[in-house]
Parts: sequence; C-alpha cells; structure tokens
Amino acid sequence: MSNLSENRLNVILAVADVTAINASIATILSKVPANTTLTDEQRLSYNAINVANKVFSDDCLAEAQSNGAGILPGFINLVNLQNDLTVFNQLDAISSALSNAIQRIEDAKRIAGHEAYAQAINVYNSFKQAHDSGIPNATTSFNKLKVRFEAQGNVGKKGNDQV
Repeated sequence: MSNLSENRLNVILAVADVTAINASIATILSKVPANTTLTDEQRLSYNAINVANKVFSDDCLAEAQSNGAGILPGFINLVNLQNDLTVFNQLDAISSALSNAIQRIEDAKRIAGHEAYAQAINVYNSFKQAHDSGIPNATTSFNKLKVRFEAQGNVGKKGNDQV
C-alpha cells in the first residue's frame, strides 16, 4: 500500500492539453498512408524485419545500385526498394518515440490508479470502522462500498476487472 502522504501525481490535464494531444494523434494517423492497415492474418504472414534483415536489405540495395546493371532483371524496381527502406527508417524512429510516449502514459496511469485506489481503500476502511463503531450514517455508505470485496476469494469473481 502506498504512503498516505505520498502523492506523486496530483494533477489534472487541462482540457486544452487533452484536445491538443488528441489532435496530435489524429495528425500522426492522417500522415500514415491509409492502405497500411493489416488484417490479423496479414500480420502473421508478412515478414518482420529485424536488424540482420535490415542490414541485408540495405546491402542488397547498395550492391544493386553499384553493380546491378546488366545483372538484375528489369522487373526489380530499386526506387521502390529505396523508398521502402527509407519509410521503414522513418517509421521506426516515429514508432520508437511513440513507444516511449506510450510507456510514460502507462506509467502515469499506473501511478494515478495506484494512488486513487490506495486513497479509496482508506475511505472504505474509515466507513467500515465508523460502521463497526455505530457512527450514524456510516452504515449506508459502508454497505454500498463493501460490495467490492464480497466476491473476494470466490471462483469466478466479478467486479475485479482492470480499467
């Protein structure tokens, strides 16, 4: 449980900031070509490119550009290969930056959720203690809040979903 006096994240995002963030996300999505959405089957069947495959692809392009005349068939389009490698590098850098941003957002969500739940448990325990002590008006709130814990330890419990 967290320290009651610790509150690492005690902010609310300004509506204008949330709007700006959402607009930025929409801008990013609008710049990625629309025909780049894959089905689940395509995600499984398309080759992923790892570091070794990336180096190999770069080497093939370099060799084709320097020594491919008269060797490579006409249907091999080196401009397409160059464009694919360039956009891969661009998207890889963007993906890395977005992954860092998503990790930071997920960390902030975890901190906020941890702190909110810790405080909520303290509120619940205060109502429980007041109910147990016979304090007027505590029973109604305690009875409403205790439902969260009634299924604890039961198989197939409900209401313990992560948000």
